[in-house]
Amino acid sequence: MEDLREYIELAKGLGELKVIEGADWDLEIGAIVDWQSEPGTPLLLFDKVKGYKPGFRVMANFGTAPKRLALAMGLPPETERPMDFVKAWRDKLRQGFKPVPPVEVDTGPIRENIYTGDDVDLFMFPTPRWHRRDGGRYIGTGDMVIMRDPDDGWVNMGTYRVQIHDKKTATIYMAEGKHGEIIKKKYWDRGEACPVAVVCGQDPQLWIASYQALPLLVSEYDYAGWLRKKPVEVVKGVFTGLPIPATAEIVIEGELVPPEVETRIEGPFGEWSGYYAGGSEPVPAFRVKAVMHRNDPILWGAPPFRRKPLFEYGGRNIIRAAQLWDNMDSQMPNIKGVWMSEEATGALIIVISVKQSYQGHAKQAGMAVLSDRLSAYSNRFIIVVDDDIDPSNMSDVLWALGTRCDPAEDIDILRNCRSFRLDPRLPPEKRESNDLTTSRALILACKPYRWIKEFPIAVECEPEYMAQIKNKWHDVFG
Repeated sequence: MEDLREYIELAKGLGELKVIEGADWDLEIGAIVDWQSEPGTPLLLFDKVKGYKPGFRVMANFGTAPKRLALAMGLPPETERPMDFVKAWRDKLRQGFKPVPPVEVDTGPIRENIYTGDDVDLFMFPTPRWHRRDGGRYIGTGDMVIMRDPDDGWVNMGTYRVQIHDKKTATIYMAEGKHGEIIKKKYWDRGEACPVAVVCGQDPQLWIASYQALPLLVSEYDYAGWLRKKPVEVVKGVFTGLPIPATAEIVIEGELVPPEVETRIEGPFGEWSGYYAGGSEPVPAFRVKAVMHRNDPILWGAPPFRRKPLFEYGGRNIIRAAQLWDNMDSQMPNIKGVWMSEEATGALIIVISVKQSYQGHAKQAGMAVLSDRLSAYSNRFIIVVDDDIDPSNMSDVLWALGTRCDPAEDIDILRNCRSFRLDPRLPPEKRESNDLTTSRALILACKPYRWIKEFPIAVECEPEYMAQIKNKWHDVFG
């Protein structure tokens, strides 16, 4: 897939595109996206936005239907069940990551319109105010923030929220410990501003790469090239010189200045947890020096809401579940499934399915999740279930929790674990003292291994017979 437009055309061919004309950027677009964020809803493309000329568009609802997500992830179109996505992505990971570096080209569609100096105006795009209590308009939600490490030269891309403050000033919120946060501080320690390019519309596989939990010194460009099975074509930024996707829709270039030079009040913003937990605070200013965009640009919107799409943020939970599963396989046998609950947002609830093979196997699986880098940042509950439970089916998980877990024996609480500033459960006194720690619960919702063979038999139809029934009566029920 070469760019965002190809993805939109393919979605249209599947009958999964809805074009909406005349909506207001101020709250109305956000409300429509919130309303249409349920599973199975179409891709949304807003045109003729109030106050803007036709062609300046906003796309949303990237991950609300399995067919479109499979399309974007390069998976078979018949992939529909959540655990099928996890298994398919796990199979892709097992092929082994081999970096495919980007290639620089002289020009590309992103250079069709270039603005510098006094011509820069961030308000030229119909950036929505997504939620009523937001502190402003957020142009960066489904975005990629590109930075280069000043020591090693590796290029990093991450998804961070970007708020507009005036025609030439924005802010970029980065949580503690993120790669972007580490890179910008290196520049500030040298007394320099940090060069940054923000991409606000791109090839879906590039965006998927941008939110991976890759190790330091591994570029998301190399990862995206591996996913695409061919290099990403890039052009040099007109101000930063950073590599920019040649087919990007919108790119904002500038510099993040040290906090002692200039700050702006960032937030509040309706966050991925479904709350306004981070509030507002002064953060370093992002001084914009250049803007590029394609003709008839498309702004990618991925605003958080309390109700999440079936596949949150374009499959982030799927990809991380597959990575976590692969990591656990290297430590112990018979892990049969891993899921990160999209209902609970992010990795706050992780479910592990295990075929118990020895005493303590289930507890070992839960402890492995606690120490894994993919789940160490934002996790609250780890639930371990038997292999007859589909970890992505919360009805199954709750049934196991209610019938197989003895609270006195099967729940452990671990304290002083890593948390994050946007955690809605972080007490005010901890937030004020910058104590970003929390507790976690490890819950074994499994049959007790010491008498697993005597555990009562579940009431259910045999899978083989159920398959026969479904095949026989398919035409009646559809």
